Amino acid sequence: MKLQNDGYYEEEHGSGSKMIYVYMVLIMSVVVLAVTALVFWTNSSKNKSNGSGYAAAVAQRDAQTAQSGNPTTNGTATVISENKLTSDDLDIWTLPDTGRTTGGSKSNKNNGTVKNQTTGETVIEGSSEEESGDKAATADELANGKTSVYDMADKENMKDTNTEDTEDTEDTDKTEDNKTNKYPDGRIQVKHSDGTKEWVDISPDIPQNDYNYANLKYQKPAMNYYEEGKIVSKCGVDISANQGEVDFAKLKKAGCDFVMIKIGARGYSSGNIVFDEKYKDNLKAAKKAGLDIGVYFCSQAVDKSEAREEADELLAAIADYDIKYPVAFVMETVDNDMARIESLDVEDRTSIAKAFLDRVYDEGYTAMLYGDKEWLLTMVDMERLSDYDVWYAQDSKEPDYPYEFGMWQYDSDASINGASGKVAMSMSFTDYAR
Repeated sequence: MKLQNDGYYEEEHGSGSKMIYVYMVLIMSVVVLAVTALVFWTNSSKNKSNGSGYAAAVAQRDAQTAQSGNPTTNGTATVISENKLTSDDLDIWTLPDTGRTTGGSKSNKNNGTVKNQTTGETVIEGSSEEESGDKAATADELANGKTSVYDMADKENMKDTNTEDTEDTEDTDKTEDNKTNKYPDGRIQVKHSDGTKEWVDISPDIPQNDYNYANLKYQKPAMNYYEEGKIVSKCGVDISANQGEVDFAKLKKAGCDFVMIKIGARGYSSGNIVFDEKYKDNLKAAKKAGLDIGVYFCSQAVDKSEAREEADELLAAIADYDIKYPVAFVMETVDNDMARIESLDVEDRTSIAKAFLDRVYDEGYTAMLYGDKEWLLTMVDMERLSDYDVWYAQDSKEPDYPYEFGMWQYDSDASINGASGKVAMSMSFTDYAR
């Protein structure tokens, strides 16, 4: 219950008490500000008096640096810890490449020898001088892929010209390997009859063949050589009395273009010249069947005089026949027995072969030297015989002979319709009948 005098008191005295509160707040605020200002002024005075302000700190640091002898870099003091680490103590494998630049040159940021702290191996020795031309090694190059930090933008922009050149070279080499550059290291391996092997240097003075062996295709019994999708080689077979009765018409129908007929041989022990008992019949039958004819003689001459004698006997035997394919000189060692030519050296064998071939050439025939890789590359001097065509013997899918050759005996144990038993098949890269 409100007394009648209460309202009156509030109206008379309420405004006076409020003013007292205002004055008290103002007085307290002034006191607080004064205390704050006093504290700030005191601290500021202490800083100025002890020199810890920025300017004083810089001056004090420079003075300390001058006394200690430690240099500054770009106005910033070198940080020295109690461990006193050097750049050699940093693990280079974990650092990203911070020195990579695009362009032709960059500084070696390591400016000295950097070591792999795990192995102690010296990674790079560099200098701070600018390098021109090849780019200096970067951290990721040093890491050889061990760091995961790469500048991918620069990596994509870098042209690996060496890789492009290698790819172009490889493509070129593949083509050249099938043509003139089959032996890029300038050597060829020869396996001797006794099983031993040797590397033989290829003479730069003898023309090398340029056949592309990718163009060879074996369609038994014929080995064919293609150019622009057409067969340009000729198929042939070697014929002697060993084949007995030969049906040359069937040979031609089976795909033969020419035959190489044995005329005779010199005995490897007696030294007597003996004619093949079927040579005349074979020459006549081959001519009748329309086959082109070449001939060969198996020599055991031990000097140039005997070589010329063999050539003269052969030339007399074929004088009445149309011989369009080569007249070949064959000289071979004899398996499991001693032959007359065993004592001959390279010079002797070369002179004997040349004497025979010269005589044949002088009579207007195509003179040809027969032999396998061992014979041609190690038993005679091909530089002296390089003027003559070669009938190369090697049972294989591809011939492995560096120099020019006109004919290749690719299978000495073949079968063909028209000849009984096994025969030696040859192909000719050249159409000698033309």
